[in-house]
Amino acid sequence: MLTPNFELDQTDDYLIIKIKARFANVNETEVDVNGTQVTFHSSPYYLRLNLPGEVEETDSSSGSYDWESYVFTFTLNKFLAPKKDSRTINPSIEVLNENYHDDDNDDSVIDCDFLQNPVSDDNTSCMKYGFANQTQNGFNNFSGEFFEIIEIKDPDNLNLGKRKSLQIASEISEFSDDHYLADLMTEPDELKDILNFKPFWYHTSFTLNDSHTDVLKTFGNKEYLLSKDDKKSALLSLVDIMYAYCYCIRTNLGEENSESPWMINKLSSTLSWFRSFETFDETVQSCVRRSLCYPLYRHWDLGTLVLSDVRKVFENGCVCLLTCLLDIHKLFNSSEPRYVLNELYIKDYCIWIQQLNSTYFDTIVKLFEENKINKGLLQLDLEELEVAAMSVEEDLELIKTELANNDNSNTIESKLEKLQISSSESSLDSDDDEEESSE
Repeated sequence: MLTPNFELDQTDDYLIIKIKARFANVNETEVDVNGTQVTFHSSPYYLRLNLPGEVEETDSSSGSYDWESYVFTFTLNKFLAPKKDSRTINPSIEVLNENYHDDDNDDSVIDCDFLQNPVSDDNTSCMKYGFANQTQNGFNNFSGEFFEIIEIKDPDNLNLGKRKSLQIASEISEFSDDHYLADLMTEPDELKDILNFKPFWYHTSFTLNDSHTDVLKTFGNKEYLLSKDDKKSALLSLVDIMYAYCYCIRTNLGEENSESPWMINKLSSTLSWFRSFETFDETVQSCVRRSLCYPLYRHWDLGTLVLSDVRKVFENGCVCLLTCLLDIHKLFNSSEPRYVLNELYIKDYCIWIQQLNSTYFDTIVKLFEENKINKGLLQLDLEELEVAAMSVEEDLELIKTELANNDNSNTIESKLEKLQISSSESSLDSDDDEEESSE
């Protein structure tokens, strides 16, 4: 049996179920409604839904099939006061973090202040990596090709604090003054189009297509029981990954190319350094600094504009985030050996964000609105560079002005000399004429 793609929607009175079953035998379709359970069978498809509230078939219920879109649509009545079911449904799930405590599952602690407070020293000495720092000793049996996509050679023996210091030192060393100033003083012609471009996350509505839902079905389900610090790490790294993706989409004007997997991998310090962030500000600084060190366009206005893109993606909510993550998953699967990053990070993010309360995303949006980055925080001496470049530019303008004035002065002197010569010749001609007339 095949599991069909389906969507659920509701009004105040009805639950609407849409099931896409292209090869269904419509004449032998069966639908059974029993309290909180709805079962659909139409060979070769089978679907059983366990709902949070009870529904029932009444005279106002309906069902239809669209032959063009291959979609069944069923409208069922909802109970206004759903009955609680004492039965426990045990889905097939994998529980992560067996040392979990209920106190850590309080969503109220994940607020702006918590995401801005540094983590404990014990956490920075951790040698884990991957989604929410849930992986350890994962690279012991990996071949050398996997170390082409990450900046560190021994992640299993490098703690989070050391990764941070090495990453910042590497970025400061690799930052190019000349490249940055070239983009600043002589903006590339295409930069204007990039800055004016409106990516898809500025659209008003988002839905997952069939290819997205097919991939999600292969992921299965997991229950993530994470500590507060692990949740914090996961959220901040999600901001970092989304920044790299948004930068890639914006600079390519909505398209993807062979360099897209590399760019996302390189710009995200989560994916390239297995970085775990302590604060939101630290995350944003890392994002913008890397945008000024590695890609083709290294412009402050572009780097900060992408922050607005990331804010918009989180403002749009789960479906928009999921769309971006699934796109990254597809890109990495087509770019060996980056598929390992899907296993370490992207796949778990796709599952986890579907379980999150929307207040998590609202908190990230609020942090973007309340905290602004400035050039001095990046440790790249950008302001000093710009002052020096402007000073040189002013000196060049003065030199050009002086040269132009000298040229004009020389031209006037030349004209005066010619005028004097012309006057002398006229005087000589006049004297000759007088001598001739006296004779």
